[in-house]
Amino acid sequence: MRYKLIILFVLLVLVAACAPIPELRNESLLRDTSLVSGEPCEAPCWQSIVPGETLWGQALDVVAANAEYTGQDQTRSRETDEVVLSFGYLDGPQCCRLYTRDGEVVASILLLLSPDMQLGQIIERYGEPQYIQGENLTDDQTFVSLVYRDVPMIVYAFGAGIETGQLSAESEIIGAVLMAADEMQMLMESTDLYEWSGYGALKTILDGEFDWLAQTDSETE
Repeated sequence: MRYKLIILFVLLVLVAACAPIPELRNESLLRDTSLVSGEPCEAPCWQSIVPGETLWGQALDVVAANAEYTGQDQTRSRETDEVVLSFGYLDGPQCCRLYTRDGEVVASILLLLSPDMQLGQIIERYGEPQYIQGENLTDDQTFVSLVYRDVPMIVYAFGAGIETGQLSAESEIIGAVLMAADEMQMLMESTDLYEWSGYGALKTILDGEFDWLAQTDSETE
């Protein structure tokens, strides 16, 4: 699986919402503020699961042991042999996925989150992201992908449309991907990104002139 920030997130939101026009801000998704609290562990760890380190069987046991994680479903891709564990939170829609490439070790964790954290809290804890990406889902709903290369993780913030929306310290966090270092490297080799330049109007930040061009920047060599 080659990471594509936008495609990956949109597909998961569509599945989670089960509606023609999904709502990115959805309070029935996973209620989890561990990115800010650091409890029970620091990113990229989640619920004691560390991408690139935790054995797949151990991760399955962690999810199975928590009654709040419902509708657990494990599937294998015929094309890539990748295995995915999908689950929901309480009575809400599907919110979360764990991935393994080899069936042995967790490669990444994707979480769709209830909007209980703000971007300013994330930056206060982890510093500023290195890169950013974004896409409109509807005219008044944008998901903004903030890439923390060294953690490694992606944090998704909500924006009210690229044409009129703003990215600020109060922007709500609506999802995250925690990953192994080699997964982040593949993302950097396959995704064009903007360099982080601070808060501001989405139209200005996401101006169509990418700063990081996949597989052409010297840092990928």
